Amino acid sequence: MQDYAEQLILAINNLDNKNEESVNHLRDLVCWISDNDELKKDKMISELLYIASQKMRVFGYNILNKFTSDPNVLTSDITKINNESIKNLYRSKVYPNNILDKSQKNIIDCYQNLNPKRLLVSAPTSYGKTFLMRELLFLNKHRYKNILLVFPTVALLLENAKSMEKFVKDLNLEYNVVKTVDSVKEEEKNIFVFTPERALQLIANYPNLKIDFFFFDEVYKIDEDYFNDDANDTNKQVKVQNQSFLDADRGKIFRIALYLLSKSVTDYYLAGPNLSQEQFGQGMKNFIAKNNIHIEEIKFEPTLRIGVNAYGKVIKENLPKFTNNTSTKLISINTKVNEKIKDVITYINHKNYGKTLLYCSTPSKAIEYSNKLSDNFNNDNYSIYPTEFKKFIEHIKFEYDIDNSSDEWSLIKVLKNGFGLHHGKLPKYIQQEILEQFNNGVFNVLFCTSTIVEGVNTDAQNMIIMNSSKGSKELTPFDIKNIKGRAGRYYHCFIGRVFYMNKKLIDIENSEGLKLDFVTYSNKILNNIDLDNAEKEDLTQFNKKKKFEREEMTANYLIPYDVFIKNRTVPKDDQEKVLRCLMNYEEFIKYEVLLKYEVIVENFLKYRWLRKILDTFCNAGLIEKYIADVYFAVANCYYEDGFKGILKYELKNRRGSVDDAYSRAFKSLKDIIEHKIPKILTLFECLFIFVAKKRGYSAESFSLSKVCRYYETGVKSQIGEALIEYGFPNDAIRRLEQNHNMLLSLDIEQAKEYCFVKFDEFKLIFDQYELQLFEKAMDSL
Repeated sequence: MQDYAEQLILAINNLDNKNEESVNHLRDLVCWISDNDELKKDKMISELLYIASQKMRVFGYNILNKFTSDPNVLTSDITKINNESIKNLYRSKVYPNNILDKSQKNIIDCYQNLNPKRLLVSAPTSYGKTFLMRELLFLNKHRYKNILLVFPTVALLLENAKSMEKFVKDLNLEYNVVKTVDSVKEEEKNIFVFTPERALQLIANYPNLKIDFFFFDEVYKIDEDYFNDDANDTNKQVKVQNQSFLDADRGKIFRIALYLLSKSVTDYYLAGPNLSQEQFGQGMKNFIAKNNIHIEEIKFEPTLRIGVNAYGKVIKENLPKFTNNTSTKLISINTKVNEKIKDVITYINHKNYGKTLLYCSTPSKAIEYSNKLSDNFNNDNYSIYPTEFKKFIEHIKFEYDIDNSSDEWSLIKVLKNGFGLHHGKLPKYIQQEILEQFNNGVFNVLFCTSTIVEGVNTDAQNMIIMNSSKGSKELTPFDIKNIKGRAGRYYHCFIGRVFYMNKKLIDIENSEGLKLDFVTYSNKILNNIDLDNAEKEDLTQFNKKKKFEREEMTANYLIPYDVFIKNRTVPKDDQEKVLRCLMNYEEFIKYEVLLKYEVIVENFLKYRWLRKILDTFCNAGLIEKYIADVYFAVANCYYEDGFKGILKYELKNRRGSVDDAYSRAFKSLKDIIEHKIPKILTLFECLFIFVAKKRGYSAESFSLSKVCRYYETGVKSQIGEALIEYGFPNDAIRRLEQNHNMLLSLDIEQAKEYCFVKFDEFKLIFDQYELQLFEKAMDSL
């Protein structure tokens, strides 16, 4: 005890905020001691911990230690006043109960003093980059009428939209929080919370809308389609150019969205984890310089992160030197992977280290490992689960059952045996429920993929990294840093442990990191989409020449620029093919009737217009006939029987396990129904309107936006879309709309009133879990 007190005193007195080693040493001491309740019982230790947090200006430590004031009752009034003054200086302007850390306040002050206000913040995971964004918006609320917040996934979009709605309500701000391009009100003050795809739609559909500020999260994703590849590899470029427009990497979408926004908006804040200026490629450096962007690079990690070698025959924790801890002795473990997982989980449980995430490269790996662990432990946790979670398990067991198939579905077994499984193929509300129950402590082990380590917050203390890849690509040092960052979240715990289950992970982490680049501004070979969207003034001499060549080649294209930009992430060549196909009278006349009446979702589905549109794309040479047949078969199954229709098809035609059939069904829902078909319809709508006008038709009333929204969400009513965003089961809304089709014609307020009146009838439609969730959703709406 005395030894730790002396070490703390020495570290506090020797603290040099400009010396990284000095700062990290005090952090390690504070975190290590704070994690031990016995040590904190000593009055001198608790007083020193409080002083250390105050001196470091890292106030989360005192908050987590529940030190609302100086624990030293003998502290003088002057010192107390001084401590309170320090906290007031760092107090949040948005929520006064929150205290900013020193580096957070420095970032806010820095932004406020910039001219122009353009900031890139690189900081560790869970640093609070979006928290700072809200501070900046509040401080500039009188200057910003239209605000655009760009998040990488729909899940993060919905999570942050809720927090922004609370932000607007709590502070009585006059903003609409907008989540879809269909509900834009140009004359009012707006906070748009969009994915990059929706941001591009906003730019295309509202060219005169002035955006005053944008926030761009996870900025490193602008370079994802170049990670792990040599961008100047000619063979790679041929492969990329021949890639179907439906399978294009999202990196292009992120890059084009940031490129266009940075050229049209004066103030912005870009954020990303663990970015290093030393690892910026020349294109990124050119982008920063050209746009006069200030960089704030925060390297300080507020959590003590302990690496644990578990890739051999023993477990070895690499503890800080000052601990002199005998528990570093080697613990023997099995070398077979599934037995090793069991041994490591047993070790964590025995040490009471808390909740654990297991990172797996793919959903199939997550399913395999969780299945085996479930078999190995064979717990009977189901009986002690909260009633609400039991209702959820019974709900998914029934909702996703075809002829008792759910009895063989691993997700059910894994959940019942006390473990969690989370991956991107699962419906959003299932992901959300499993994550919530994990955070609530219903179970303490959660198998996951990259979906959960890219912006989704948990309070896990441990991360077990199983594989050295992400999908088919090898992890980069950058990826590993991000994965590690999910162990030990600031404000939730002091220590995070990272278990390396593969020696290759250590080698990758210690290798030279990849450079983050902005290829539009670089000398790398640009693909056609980037060339079509870039202005010559921003290109290097090499790509400027490529742009001239590209313009010469496309000079005779029929598609005008203002039509191309409506779907600007689809290559101009592909758009031209569909356009020329529709210019053919025999092809165009198939759709003439759609111009005469408003396109109603039910009629579009009933009369199978999708089949005709897919055939047009086949005739244009963009989709193979067998692909079109698969898309239509999946879409038709979905129309007739919701997700169960797709699942029935996959189970009937399965070649592997029941788990494989479920995985393929969820993949078809996400990949084909929610992504590819809307992309096809959006492109068709734009090009068909252009051709119709060319032929002298009025196309003012023609729109497929409601049809696209149906495929994206699975629902047809406004109340259905609101329920989807809340996290309500898709097929449950489908039953609601079928049994109460009046809802299809009601706006949100009318539908809410209708639902309250008819609530007793809904008990015949919903199961216990759905009914409970519906009540919560209606209260929220």
